[in-house]
Amino acid sequence: MTRFDSATALAAAADGHYTADLDPGYLIGKAMNGGYLMAVMQRAALAASPHPHAVSSSFHFMRPAVAGAADVEATVLKAGRTVATVRVALRQDGKECVTGTIATAEIDSGAVPEYAAAAPQAPPLDRCRRYDPRADVENAPAFTRRVAQFYTEDSWQRLLGRIADPVPELVGYVHISEEDGGPSADDPALFLPLAVDALPPVVTVFGAWRWAPTVELTWHMRAVPQPGPLTFRSRADAVNDGWFDETVDVWDVKGTLVAQSRQLARGGR
Repeated sequence: MTRFDSATALAAAADGHYTADLDPGYLIGKAMNGGYLMAVMQRAALAASPHPHAVSSSFHFMRPAVAGAADVEATVLKAGRTVATVRVALRQDGKECVTGTIATAEIDSGAVPEYAAAAPQAPPLDRCRRYDPRADVENAPAFTRRVAQFYTEDSWQRLLGRIADPVPELVGYVHISEEDGGPSADDPALFLPLAVDALPPVVTVFGAWRWAPTVELTWHMRAVPQPGPLTFRSRADAVNDGWFDETVDVWDVKGTLVAQSRQLARGGR
């Protein structure tokens, strides 16, 4: 079992109710990473559902969650033969931190896409930069020791503010860190909700890293990922009046598009 597996584990408390112990290794500053919370909530939804995959998930973030005890409630709204819909809520001290609705189904791991967007052209992972914009690698916060992130040279230069008039786009690789089990950790589908929200805010290219709280995030699972590092491309289409959007697409080691996300967030502060 990897640290990610244990960090997202749930204990059944009552019908549809679970308890979790949120791991401080997934803190961003003083708040839990949103993708990590989505992964915890996805486990609850799948435990309540008759289907094994979260194919469409939408979350609203109402207040920051902190490390420690949390309650997760999963309510099946409809259970069909091919799709079940589950409402989930994560609470601390009786207050809702995140709410979500997850549609579950079963994706054929052998399905061949009729069409899918191709992965971006990126050099091999070992020719990319492992980087956290908040600190150098030696003194990086715990989160970047849980989730390994690598950036192409162009993305690295944008994150460091070395490109004039930068485009808000980042390309690279993301996976569970080697010390936590590595990119071939079991059941990579459970890592997808963290993968789509593990990256620094794409608006970081316009200035120093600042916390940019997510208001709403929707993501779709498009295929069952093969074990190994995931390729990502994140981008923003508009940054306006203190708000920005962020789209993240993710491909597995075989170049299959496995996840897509779109979020609305407040500007970094």
